Amino acid sequence: MYPNLLKINKRHTLQLLTNSIIIGLLATLNTTVLAQNQITPLPRQSQPGNTTNVNQKLLGQWKAKDPSSSETLIFIFTPQGKLFSLPSNSNTPVALEFQYRINPTFKPMHLDVTIPSSTEPVLTIFEFLADGKMRLQLHGTNPGQPRPKAFSANAMIFEKISDATTLPENVQVFNGEPENQASSQTAVEGKQIITAMNRAQQAYYLENNKFATTIEQLAIGIKPETESYQYRILPQGKSTSRVMMTATAKSPESKSYTSAVFVTKVNGENLTIAGICETNSLSKIPPVMLKFIPSKEGGQIQCPAGSSLLR
Repeated sequence: MYPNLLKINKRHTLQLLTNSIIIGLLATLNTTVLAQNQITPLPRQSQPGNTTNVNQKLLGQWKAKDPSSSETLIFIFTPQGKLFSLPSNSNTPVALEFQYRINPTFKPMHLDVTIPSSTEPVLTIFEFLADGKMRLQLHGTNPGQPRPKAFSANAMIFEKISDATTLPENVQVFNGEPENQASSQTAVEGKQIITAMNRAQQAYYLENNKFATTIEQLAIGIKPETESYQYRILPQGKSTSRVMMTATAKSPESKSYTSAVFVTKVNGENLTIAGICETNSLSKIPPVMLKFIPSKEGGQIQCPAGSSLLR
């Protein structure tokens, strides 16, 4: 779907994508997220070991489901200190590459994830459970923020699915280096950032019961304007039931995008449902507001004339 990833901004690209994973964790272009924190029992933990044993146990492929959605994530830890992250159910063959290091002398054990374009690592905690699984704190962690002292109720539980430390075939690695970015494909920027804004709005709603009205409130390193696009949040009403966002192309040779997140109630629970519409032809004018049609299962989003829903 995306043969190459664009250099959005060398200082912000990896931070943007990392934060998107941390706060959205695998939301796809159309995502339904439970608008409440899931409370799960805390499994019994095993005792930390020495560095060699912990490193060996960590190596391989780990899979987890986000507690607040049906999306899954795969982490691959390699002997070279590299951590690859990729969604298990995505049609986009792209893996994000980071550096990692551990300190098993603490309880919980420490995990530092370094983003190539950031001077500050993501500091978090992890532990191995008695059943061989791993608990990892992702929610609420960002570059430069203090390390959490304890696991929250929505810490992710990873299950080891393979000892292999290599990526699947045909997966493109994105690590922020210029040679891995294709400046000719400016549309990728619009798709990536508007998707990240959708994820961030869903996470913001989970915490605040309303949507962010400014890009700064999303706190994911997005600039309102780049060389290729202008990004805006267009509040709707009191910002408690829906929000609209746009990516307006600056060049007549690019497409524009409009995204929206809606709140609906299913079986007594609030759900956030997001969608993105892309102009059918090259345009410097983004689509107008998307339409949401509720249903017992949640609902569906319809794009206005002249645009199509990204899937």
